[in-house]
Order: sequence, then structure tokens, then C-alpha cells
Amino acid sequence: MSNLLLQTLGVLAQAAGLLVLFLHWRARRGLGGGALAAGWALVLAGAAPWFAHAAPERALALAALAPMALGLLLLAPDAWPRVAARAAKPARAEPAAELDTEAPAPGRVSRNIARWIAGVVAAPALALAAAAASQAFAPGAVADRIVLSVLVAIAMWTAAALWLLSSARPWRASLTALILAVAIGGATIVKVAGGLA
Repeated sequence: MSNLLLQTLGVLAQAAGLLVLFLHWRARRGLGGGALAAGWALVLAGAAPWFAHAAPERALALAALAPMALGLLLLAPDAWPRVAARAAKPARAEPAAELDTEAPAPGRVSRNIARWIAGVVAAPALALAAAAASQAFAPGAVADRIVLSVLVAIAMWTAAALWLLSSARPWRASLTALILAVAIGGATIVKVAGGLA
């Protein structure tokens, strides 16, 4: 069996595992411990071909796995039945809040706009600034810094998107991310300009 076929099967297995975890997370009371274990098992099994058959592209393969690992680590508490049940208790105390209404709740539209800005502008800006900074400040050869910047960009993009989209105050989170992106980008420009001078 070719390496490409093994890697493709690995990606499909990981996608299936993420789907199971997502359905478990969205279910009101979870899908049970068996579904949770099966989802994680599929994710781990699907990663094996990348580690075993990545050859010279091993670093880029690991970079492709970085967002998945970070995302699963950040989503793991939500996928755990006890934590999910504990978080759902306040919602049961106010059953009227679960009813769908035609008119949006106050502030919902504003928060949704903020989350769109977070996903489309703030998260990519922070990821690109972090990637540029890794190339400017990290030691090593140019090729090593390029591979590192790919890893940093993917990992930061995923972590920032998860943080911004799940924040209860998306406007404040988006503004914080943009300020960090400008600060990191400014420091990188100063570093590069000083090196060229």
C-alpha cells in the first residue's frame, strides 16, 4: 500500500473521529463513553500514517497535525460528559431561554458580527504576525525557520480562532487579538529593518 493511500486513509479516519467528537459535544447528554473513546481512537489511529510515512516532509506533516492537536486539547473538556453536564445545569434552570424566537436576542447580532471579524480578520492577522516573528527571531537556517513559521502559523491560527469564537465577549477578544498582532508585527518590522540597516 502506497504512502499516499495510507496518508489519505489516515486523514479520513481523523475526519471521522472529529465528526464523532463533534456529535458527542453537540448532543444534550453526550453519546456515551464508547462514542467518546471511539472518536479519540480514530484521531490517534489516523495520525499514525503521517508519523510513519512522512519521509522528508515529516516537519510539514507535523505542522498539519498541530491545529488538530491544539483543537482537540482545547475542546477536550467540552467532550467530557461530567464537565458538559455541569456546564448545562444553568441552562436547565431557565427553560424559557432555550425557546427559539423569530426576533434575535439583544446583543446577539453584535456578538455574531464580532465573531465574524474575529474569524476572518483577527485570528489570521495574529497567526501571520506570529509566523513572521518566528522567521525574524528564531535561530537556525532559513529552511528551518520557514518550516517553523508554517507550524507557528497553523497552530496560532487554530488557537486564536478557538479562543475568539468561543469567547463570551468577542469584541474585547477580537480587539485584544488585533492589538497583539500589531505589536508582534511592529516588533518584527523593527527587527528586520535593523538587520537590513
